[in-house]
Amino acid sequence: MIFVTIGSLFPFDRLVRLIDDLVPAMPEETFFAQIGEGAYQPVNMPFERLLTREAFTQKLEEADVIIAHAGMGSVITAMELGKPIVLIPRILEQGEHTTDHQMATARWLADRPGVHVCMKDAELRAIIVAARSAAGGGGMRKDAPEPFVERIRDFIASA
Repeated sequence: MIFVTIGSLFPFDRLVRLIDDLVPAMPEETFFAQIGEGAYQPVNMPFERLLTREAFTQKLEEADVIIAHAGMGSVITAMELGKPIVLIPRILEQGEHTTDHQMATARWLADRPGVHVCMKDAELRAIIVAARSAAGGGGMRKDAPEPFVERIRDFIASA
């Protein structure tokens, strides 16, 4: 299953419409979207406007691929779960955010394992296919590496 989420602050109709338009061309895939309060309502995939935290977590765990805006919460969650993520950054010029920081974030994350960035809408299908076929999502540890912890211990002990 491919889980699409737009984040929690702003609508992201462009992302929802892009995926909804793509669904018929990818009949081998199952999509589900959390779309927030945007104006566009999908016609080709099941969706909820807002999932409970439990339902959201369940969808993330069930997902083979996550598609999201370029927010760090989405990226970190995908990495913690070891899921590949496709990022579609919000664009200031299109009124999708208050700055273009998501463009910068997406460029910065583009070479990370498990992160697949879509800067051009026309490339989305190929990027989803690449994300699906990539081995793993590039997991992230939930704890600090031991050498880092030791350096902090040493610093505190010397203070």
